[in-house]
Amino acid sequence: MNRPARTRRGFTLIELLVVIAIIAILIGLLLPAVQKVREAAARSTCQNNLKQLGLGLHNYHDPNGGLPANIRPDAVSTVRVRWLTYVLPYIEQGPLFQQVNLNQNWHLQPATFGTRLKVVECPSAPNGAVVDGAPDTSPAWTNIVANGDYGGFYGVSPELVSIAGLTTTTARADNGAISKTIKLNFASFSDGLSNTIQLTESAGRPNVYRNGKLAVTASDANRINGGGWCRPASELNVLRGTDATGTAAPGTSVINVTNGILLSGYPDAFANTDGTSQIYSFHTGGVNTLMGDGSVRFLKSSTPIATLAALITRNGGETLNAD
Repeated sequence: MNRPARTRRGFTLIELLVVIAIIAILIGLLLPAVQKVREAAARSTCQNNLKQLGLGLHNYHDPNGGLPANIRPDAVSTVRVRWLTYVLPYIEQGPLFQQVNLNQNWHLQPATFGTRLKVVECPSAPNGAVVDGAPDTSPAWTNIVANGDYGGFYGVSPELVSIAGLTTTTARADNGAISKTIKLNFASFSDGLSNTIQLTESAGRPNVYRNGKLAVTASDANRINGGGWCRPASELNVLRGTDATGTAAPGTSVINVTNGILLSGYPDAFANTDGTSQIYSFHTGGVNTLMGDGSVRFLKSSTPIATLAALITRNGGETLNAD
């Protein structure tokens, strides 16, 4: 009995193209979801970094009679040490702290400060290849120090009295959570620790980012003054703000417009030898922020400058609503 021969049927070209199109559509649908999950994880890690730094600051406070400040050690009048250096033993970096020579400026010990610290790097930010240097070395600004994405404020620029209608009580350059002249303690925060910003994000420095895009690749002549995790100049100095493009300061745009103002030379015409950073993150819609009580909040990009200024002052006596 003869049986009909079996023929093997393959895909036609049209069927293959349809399958490829379906796969492409599925990938297109999946990629945004994957990116959202990735960003959510990065944002969570960033928040955890700030919580660890907050815990380190609180653990430092009691045995040392206050918070670490960016003041000069009594023994040496020419060296300024950033608060983060003192906190190293309280964030599981004791061996690194043992290598630090507090009688030398940070740029004279690059083997120590060239060490990357994950706890000061936001995973959403471009890390690793971005480094910072000292402006007063020869040659100037040699890339020697690992970057950090967090900083605090010394206060609020008096310029904002006329620019943003702030009171002279709020717009003071010496009323932030970090000081370069005195050692603060928790009693110094008369506005309340939960109402005062301790640290926030200023990521991507010393490169200049504006409104989500790289605007200037850092060089000796064009850069933000700040970025290195051990540099006192990596504080955000005073709240100053810019225009909506992030190119001119002062102004009323303050969050995620630019991560810093270009130096006008060194020393800078406004900041002198202090930092020129601004509040900036690579998260969508705002920045992670550590409050004085150790809690972490997400500040929206739409936060009014007056509200932000009130949160920066530790003793301004401003009234804030529940939001």
